[in-house]
Amino acid sequence: MEKIKIPTSFNIELDFETPEFHKRLFAWAIDICILIVYYNIMMYVLRAIMPSHNSGNNLPLLYNTNALYLLFLLPILLYHLFFEIIMNGQSIGKKLMNIKVIGENGGRPALHQYLIRWLTRPFDLVFSLGLAGLLTTIMSKKNQRLGDMAAGTLVIKTKIETDIDDTVFLEVEDAYKPRFPQVMRLSDRDMNTIKGVLNNSIRYRNFDVAARLSDKIRNVLSITEYVEPVEFLEILLKDYNYYSNKE
Repeated sequence: MEKIKIPTSFNIELDFETPEFHKRLFAWAIDICILIVYYNIMMYVLRAIMPSHNSGNNLPLLYNTNALYLLFLLPILLYHLFFEIIMNGQSIGKKLMNIKVIGENGGRPALHQYLIRWLTRPFDLVFSLGLAGLLTTIMSKKNQRLGDMAAGTLVIKTKIETDIDDTVFLEVEDAYKPRFPQVMRLSDRDMNTIKGVLNNSIRYRNFDVAARLSDKIRNVLSITEYVEPVEFLEILLKDYNYYSNKE
């Protein structure tokens, strides 16, 4: 396990912990087991619904059968891309092992970064029999496989022992209406910085730092609507928790 430092848009260096290699390996093994189970179930279903007679001379039936096989194989091909996009950088295996994919800037990867990771996966894990992914993950400074290097992404630990006061967790009522969806461009550590500034501003009745931070965030996120600094930071925290809980 190593720590890596990432500069943020607030000129603050954030510390992230990269997972031990065995955690990435176990996450990969879990995903492979899921795909194997899916494949076996689908093959059983296909054999059950396919005609039992010889279709060698029936070309339309042969084409339909091949198309059906391809349709059922698509989830296997798209598994990692699909889940990492909808689960914010995690496959089912990564979720169970408490690791996730982030961008090298500390935020959520863009769609093209997920796509590059997915497209380069065969070079890391298939064509080289896993050696390329293994060697680059062990030898690179940020524990990146080739796909991570090409996409500009990292794999980090999501479960770090900490007190709830040190997190961005905030209760949000079910009827809450978010105002700034741009907040999801920020990372958990950015939001933790915002929460710390907000708490100190309220505690010590010193709102200058909150005002400067609010101006910086508006510029970074291109937010033109003006809201009083303390209220603005509170809204950002609530919006971030609202969108995060939806995922």
